[in-house]
Amino acid sequence: MPYKLAIVGVRHQHIFQLLAEAEKMKNVEVVAICEENRKTREAMIQDGRVKITHSSVDAMLAETPCDIIGIGDYYGRRGALVIQSLRAGRHVLGDKPLCTTLAECDKIIELSRRMHLKVGCMFGLRWQGALQLMRKKIQNGDLGQIRTITITGQHPLMLKKRPGWYFEPGKHGGTINDIGVHTLDTVQWLTGANVAEVTGARVWNGKASATPWFKDCAQFMLRLSNDVGVISDVSYLSPDTCGYDVPQYWRITVHGDNGMLESNSNDTNVMFANSKDKKPRALKSPPNTESNFLHDFIAELEDKPRPGQLLAPYVLRTTRAALQIQQAADQNKSFPFNIK
Repeated sequence: MPYKLAIVGVRHQHIFQLLAEAEKMKNVEVVAICEENRKTREAMIQDGRVKITHSSVDAMLAETPCDIIGIGDYYGRRGALVIQSLRAGRHVLGDKPLCTTLAECDKIIELSRRMHLKVGCMFGLRWQGALQLMRKKIQNGDLGQIRTITITGQHPLMLKKRPGWYFEPGKHGGTINDIGVHTLDTVQWLTGANVAEVTGARVWNGKASATPWFKDCAQFMLRLSNDVGVISDVSYLSPDTCGYDVPQYWRITVHGDNGMLESNSNDTNVMFANSKDKKPRALKSPPNTESNFLHDFIAELEDKPRPGQLLAPYVLRTTRAALQIQQAADQNKSFPFNIK
């Protein structure tokens, strides 16, 4: 029997990736799609892209036998929906971020453990062929001891094109929690180390001056458990006219004692240079993997481990780390230099 998947919220386009992946899998069946927002529901009905079956989460959970709830509502609503789904005895696979407060995250962790339910997240970067190649070379020791990782995840702001809720107070939850969580997943997956310390974090309102509460600029520094230093900029500063087609869209640079690697989401090659090379080499990336977050989630439900698999404890730990970094940035824990 296939796993029955019900979707709650289609207010972010990422949820359609989950729907597309579910349609490819013989052991997953989409049985319901709920959208409580009237305008979004009417737009989906008119567009015909998906069939909305419910306008109430309570009704869907009561009426629809299902194993997994997929969460795609606006960010500030997701934590409550994850908690409600777990309390209803369902596993949860959500778009990132899973939630926007540490209190919600801690409740999700507690419910997941106590009720023996799995919580997954749609971390997407690790399935790229370039990053698969980088991970292999790092784990093979081709760079020697890794020392630093620099990641830029520049996004276009697209103030007039993004869903309006992005720029409403209380609905977004923070740029680091939104985008920076991909940095956390990537550096831990590449190195096999955990995030150990936030050494610096800052968010501020820059380009998005029309919505001064929306802090579109975000930077942070981390130390991993293997002493690797991480610097990341995940701001919404890419020109709207270029969209996501700039090299700074998920540019990932790794330096080790014996060499370096660099890739970005718009290049099919990985730049590699070691201590014996006189010039960097371009390595052809393999295709993106067919496996993804949904495959990993089903494998976890079936207790069939996969190499490098996303598991619920890791997802929840990484989600909490992103929220802690976001909190550090929001609280502006820093001091000015007094140079005389």
